[in-house]
Amino acid sequence: MCGIVALFSRRDPISEAVLQRATQSLYHRGPDGQRHWISPDRRIGLGHARLSIIDLTTGDQPIANEDESLRIVVNGEFYGYEETQKKLERDGHKLRTRSDSEIALHLYEELGPDCLHELRGEFAIALWDGRNQVIFAARDRFGIKPLFFAQWDNKIYLASEVKALFAAGVPAQWDLASVYNFGGIGGPQTRTLFEGISQIPPGHFLLATQQGLTLTRYWDFNYLLDGSDAPQRTDKECEEEFTCALEEAVRLRLRADVPVACYLSGGIDSCAVVGLAARNHQGPLHAFTITFDHEEYNEDKVAKEMAL
Repeated sequence: MCGIVALFSRRDPISEAVLQRATQSLYHRGPDGQRHWISPDRRIGLGHARLSIIDLTTGDQPIANEDESLRIVVNGEFYGYEETQKKLERDGHKLRTRSDSEIALHLYEELGPDCLHELRGEFAIALWDGRNQVIFAARDRFGIKPLFFAQWDNKIYLASEVKALFAAGVPAQWDLASVYNFGGIGGPQTRTLFEGISQIPPGHFLLATQQGLTLTRYWDFNYLLDGSDAPQRTDKECEEEFTCALEEAVRLRLRADVPVACYLSGGIDSCAVVGLAARNHQGPLHAFTITFDHEEYNEDKVAKEMAL
């Protein structure tokens, strides 16, 4: 878990102190370092609070491409990134780090927003494209990583948490309609409890320019309709396909340059994940759980049994 900040000013220069304050407000998300970058014309600022998981030595952000026309900050992780790194290097890219985050930078360099179709993981990214004078920001398909934005005082603000937007100067005011909706019937995916502050919905990307911003969906569920020509499979075939997909997903998520651990609740989902992780992990795998005083809620006995 890291934290990212991006500021895009249409008029006044960005204050370094403001960018630092916004980034520092995300310290709890990234205690291993807070860094920032401001463009020479002081219209663009990127901040990153880092929790080091992969590439502990050279993986600091923001990261620039070869000619420094692009810069990126990322919260999250891209799975299976090593193969993408190799392909990018074969295609002539010179990577500055061994971090998984950098692949998004060079994929965007090649594909633009279509790079999102090549990324597998949980992520929120903000990228400054100096060639086209545009901020590109995106959120993973299921919205695992948060990303909020606001427009105020001729600036566009993006951050992993609303508190960073407040630290950057966005007014903190309740959106009474959202408060009412969230307390009862729920609300749309873009709205928050605060006036003028929205979130990029899951599976969407944002483009911000001098003229304004747009939100575009890049992914959605694709359910097969009844009566479609999809191939028919037996229950056994479905079981084998699901097991294979789940094991691959768990294996890819074990890649880290720090110790790996699992949360083990005792339920079938976490028990399955821990079992597959132990099968694919070299060395002992730590597991943690939470216990309760009320026996009807407590699953520690099952968790201990599964851990052993």
